[in-house]
This record gives sequence, C-alpha cells and structure tokens, in this order.
Amino acid sequence: MSSNDPTHCRERLAALLAGQNAQLAALEDLLKHEYALLEAQDVEGLEQAAAARKQCVDHILRFDDDRRALGRAQGCADDSAGLHSLLAWCDPSGLLWTAMQEYRERTQRCREQNDRNGFLVIGRMQRTSGKLDVLNGGKPEGNTYGPDSGKNRGYGSKLTTSA
Repeated sequence: MSSNDPTHCRERLAALLAGQNAQLAALEDLLKHEYALLEAQDVEGLEQAAAARKQCVDHILRFDDDRRALGRAQGCADDSAGLHSLLAWCDPSGLLWTAMQEYRERTQRCREQNDRNGFLVIGRMQRTSGKLDVLNGGKPEGNTYGPDSGKNRGYGSKLTTSA
C-alpha cells in the first residue's frame, strides 16, 4: 500500500494511538504508585519507580515521534493543527475520535498526577530545609499569630491584643 493511502494511514494511526494510550495508562498507574512511595518515603522503591517511569515515557515519546513522522509523510505539520489535518484526510468519518479523546484525557490525568507528586516532593523539601535551618542555627521565621508574629520578618510593628 502507498503512503498516500488514507486507509493505510488510518490503520497506522489507530495502532499508534492504541499503543500510546496503553503506555499512558501504564504511566498513570506508575505515577499513582510513585505517589504512594513518596508518602511512605521509600527511597529504594522510588529509584525503581523512576526507572520504570523513564522507560514508559520513552515508549510514549517513540509513539509520538512515529505519529509525527506519519503526519510529515502526508505533508502535515508536527503540531496539533497538523494532527487535525491528518485526521481530516485519513479519518473523515471520525473512527479515531474516541482514541484521540482517550489520549487527551489520559495525558491530562498524567500531568495532574505528576504535578501532585511534584507538590509532595516540594513540600517535603521545604520542611527538610526548615529543619536544617533550625539545626544549623539559622534565622527562625517567627510565628504568624501571637506576640512574636512580626519578629524577624522585617515588619515595622506588630499587632497584639495584650494591654
């Protein structure tokens, strides 16, 4: 079959989307597992999870590269508009719409889960940094409320309720 055959293109794109969606599902599971490992502070488990996550992301990127190459072979750009152009040409009946929607939803969930993991890591790092500051004799930040509320924060004065 010719590379200019819409049916062949649609079948190839369907296979790429199916593979990419399967890898995104695996990544989503890996990110959830990674969050549990972060909560448990399981360093060894996190090392293994990071290796598995990298391998999964590498597979996703390969599928993405193959999809982009398929589009370029049809004269389509590498961006979202190019993908829509490719779909309009090879899938005018919209058979791949469900797979594309799944791709978008899974990608969004993976981003959200990755952000959630990142927030947990940042929070832990800030707590650790604060503990190290105290151990190293660093400046305490002071209390937000109470008689020492403005101390060491550079405020000109503080409000107190004591008379």
